[in-house]
Amino acid sequence: MIDNIIFDLGNVLLHYKPKEVLLRFTQDAHLIDSFVKDINGSNTWLELDRGTITINEARDYFVSFYPEKKELILQYFAHWIEGLTPIQENIDILKELHEKGYKTYILSNFMQEPYDILKNKHDFFSLVDGKVISYEVHSLKPEKEIYQALLSRYNIVPEASVFIDDHQNVLDAAKKFGINTILYHPEVDLREELRKLNVSI
Repeated sequence: MIDNIIFDLGNVLLHYKPKEVLLRFTQDAHLIDSFVKDINGSNTWLELDRGTITINEARDYFVSFYPEKKELILQYFAHWIEGLTPIQENIDILKELHEKGYKTYILSNFMQEPYDILKNKHDFFSLVDGKVISYEVHSLKPEKEIYQALLSRYNIVPEASVFIDDHQNVLDAAKKFGINTILYHPEVDLREELRKLNVSI
């Protein structure tokens, strides 16, 4: 029986669309594609999520490494968090699960400063019984340490849990602990997938 529902943040509870943010400042599709690859796809960006560097340090590094993109980098770092908007249908599910007595958790790769801003901005964070965010434990999904941190911190039984994420490799790592999983993307009926696991929703 499933007692615990674990949610990712990006593209599960919050839309994450960096290209849409960049379109405010340039219409150059090639530039946008290369920017997302160079910035969001970089090891430096991962270290932000790991909590080993600050946003200001990352921004300054990117400006020094890509001086030709300085203005776009500055604009992006000033506004990218605005591209994180609630996925309301999934937040409604989170609320229903919470009201029905399921334990709800967040397990996400996220950097500290934006997380603190979003936590204070959106009410749905008050609906979760616990969370492990990558910057806190200096570990990223799909590294085993971040799953161990969640399970041990809240005494979660893996077999009585389901984790909803938008990356298969992240879910594959969760399965090694015995956690049930749901791969989410916009075409997925999350309610139906939860019902398949006998979750009352």
